[in-house]
Amino acid sequence: MHMGHIGLISSPGGGGHYMVVELQPMLGSDTVNLLRFSSDAGEWVRKSIHYPLPFRLLAPHGVVSYHGRLWWVDLTWCLLSCDPFEDTPVLRVVPLPPGKALRCREAWGVLDKYRCVRVSGGKLRFVDMYRSSRGPAQISVWTLTDPDSTEWTLEYEATFTEICNDASYKATGLPRKIPVLTLIHPTNPDVVYFFLDEHLFGVDVRARKVLECEAYELVALSSQDVATRFVHAWQPPRALCSGSAKETEDGVNEELQKLRL
Repeated sequence: MHMGHIGLISSPGGGGHYMVVELQPMLGSDTVNLLRFSSDAGEWVRKSIHYPLPFRLLAPHGVVSYHGRLWWVDLTWCLLSCDPFEDTPVLRVVPLPPGKALRCREAWGVLDKYRCVRVSGGKLRFVDMYRSSRGPAQISVWTLTDPDSTEWTLEYEATFTEICNDASYKATGLPRKIPVLTLIHPTNPDVVYFFLDEHLFGVDVRARKVLECEAYELVALSSQDVATRFVHAWQPPRALCSGSAKETEDGVNEELQKLRL
């Protein structure tokens, strides 16, 4: 029904097995459908389960796999999580940090340019770019205290004025403009990446320093369309990182031919 509600998670039993899951909420209903495809069974199965949210449309801002669960992200409101391998999965609600909830459909269509939820350093992080009514534009990073908790801890926050005033930013030659959020580093939660004027640059936000800056090449999107939902940090297996480019390409093609999706 919507690609923003589709998640992929590896099987806890290992062996390369996985599950593809789509959450199919129905506005006004107290139940929701989970459409699941398990590589073990090789077929799609639809399961109706309890929907714990009140009457409000769930924004499809992507799905994260973390701690053996899938987490459906609504950047205006909350996260929904469950273990899709259970016979009857139970959806659990995790609200965004205090003061971060928005009205339904507020910033609709642009919010994933300035917010994201991703796994970094083995924990779930919420990255938020915002401007207070009288202050400068800021960025903050929050960490979910525990997978079974609903509490978030503020790790750090900084203003873009502080970042732009540093010599490392001036050396990039980039203008003093508010960038578009790209992603948080998958292993170092201090580092956040941004898009700005056809450049991708990484910032150690805690230190207010730019670490790298390069021009990027987009395959199918214009620079006006970039957002966090189009970019995913991926650590390839070592087999894909070693050997010559030709050997890597041949190995990937061979593995792709073995896949039966």
